[in-house]
Amino acid sequence: MITENRWNHILGVARKAKELALKLRPDDKRYAEDMFLLGLLHDIGYEFTESNSAHAVVGGEILKRSGYKYWQEVANHGNETAKNMSNELFILNFADMMTGPNGENFTFTERLEEIAKRFGKESVPYEKCAIEIENLKKVSYITK
Repeated sequence: MITENRWNHILGVARKAKELALKLRPDDKRYAEDMFLLGLLHDIGYEFTESNSAHAVVGGEILKRSGYKYWQEVANHGNETAKNMSNELFILNFADMMTGPNGENFTFTERLEEIAKRFGKESVPYEKCAIEIENLKKVSYITK
């Protein structure tokens, strides 16, 4: 189920995704709108599963059946081993890692610390997040 805190996170990710899209394509309002919508939809799977690890795939499958253009990005968000990272998946992952669980703006370090507090530094979510953040840091064009 999507909680009030999750909705705040979702809205924060959507706004951050729009902001990042405008950095990549300053004159492309439609792309910014698409990335905002992607942010709004990225955690839809939580409504249908309690599993933290399955929510992305569940959400992606729902959106695929609906014909949503970026269903694969939803299905692969947070997957630190995704082989083909589209610009849209990068934007989504970047926005997700820079948004706290209540929608607040975070740095990568703050996000990692928050995940450590919730799950522990030895947890799978922490390890996956640390890898994802390192992968995102390697692609610096969006932060310039």
